[in-house]
Amino acid sequence: MVATALVATIVLAAWTYLVVSYDSPLGTDNVVVIDRSPTSNGTSDILATLSFEDGAEDLDWASMLIEIQVAEQAYTCSFGSQSVDVDEDVKVNSRLSSDGVTFSTTIDATSEDSFAYFSVPMQGEGNESNHTVRASKTDVFFSEGIEWMYLSDISFRDVDSVNKSKLSNSTTDRLEWYSYDLAAHRITPNGGTYVLLQDDMFYKMQFMSYYNENDESRHISVLTSALVPEEHPALLDPNLVVPSPCLIETSGDTVQWNATQSITLREQNTQICDENCSLNINITYEMIAVKTENTE
Repeated sequence: MVATALVATIVLAAWTYLVVSYDSPLGTDNVVVIDRSPTSNGTSDILATLSFEDGAEDLDWASMLIEIQVAEQAYTCSFGSQSVDVDEDVKVNSRLSSDGVTFSTTIDATSEDSFAYFSVPMQGEGNESNHTVRASKTDVFFSEGIEWMYLSDISFRDVDSVNKSKLSNSTTDRLEWYSYDLAAHRITPNGGTYVLLQDDMFYKMQFMSYYNENDESRHISVLTSALVPEEHPALLDPNLVVPSPCLIETSGDTVQWNATQSITLREQNTQICDENCSLNINITYEMIAVKTENTE
C-alpha cells in the first residue's frame, strides 16, 4: 500500500508539473528592437522603426497586433484600418489585425446553459436566427444554411480560393475542431482552415485557442477573413472599422513581416506624439505578447 501510494504521488506530481509548465505553441520567440524617432507637433511624424533581432522567423500580419500607448490613450497601428472600440461586456469581441483585413475574435463560451453566437459578416455578436457559429464550452456548431469545408493541410494564410462543389451543407453535428492533450490537460485546436459560404460570400476561419490571456478556458479565439477581403461587409461598415491613426510602412508586403526587414510606424493625420512625447509600443502575435527591446 505504501509503494502504491508513493507511485501515485509521483505520477500526480509529474502530471501537475506538465500542466503547470505547459508551453503554448502560440506566439513567437522573435524579439522586436524598437528605435524611437524624434517627433514634432505635426500629424504625420515617424514614431519608431521596428526590426527583429538575428535568428527571427517570418510572422504573418494576420496574427499581429501593434499598439502605441501614450498616457491613457491607445492607438492601433495597421496597414490602413482599425476596429472601433466596443463595449467589453459582450460575448463576442473582434479586433482587426495589423494587415487591415483579418479579424481576431474571442468568443465567450463559458455558459453551460446557453450558446454564444458569432456572426462572421457582422464581426460581432449574433443571435439564434442570425449567426455563423454558436459555441458553449467546447461545443461549436455552424448555423443552418452555412456551407463549409475543412482544409486540414492548408494554412489560413494560403487559402485564397475554394471549389464550391466540395462544400458541405451539414450543420447538425458539432465541429471536431480540437484535440485533447491528456498529459497537459489542454484543449488544442487542430491545424487547418475552415472555408465558409454565408449569404453568397466566402470566408475562411481558423481556430487559434481555447484560452484567454489569463489562461482561462472556454474563451474560443478564431481568425476570420473574407476570401475577397475588400468585399467583407464588416470592413465596409464605418460603425465597425475606421482609418487607423498609426500606419505601418514597409518595403515588404502585407502578408508577412519578413525576418530581415524593418518597418516604420507613422502618424496618419493624427497627432499621437508631440515633441515631448513618451510612448510605449505593445505587440502581440497570435494573442501572445512579443518581447521588445528599446535602443538607447
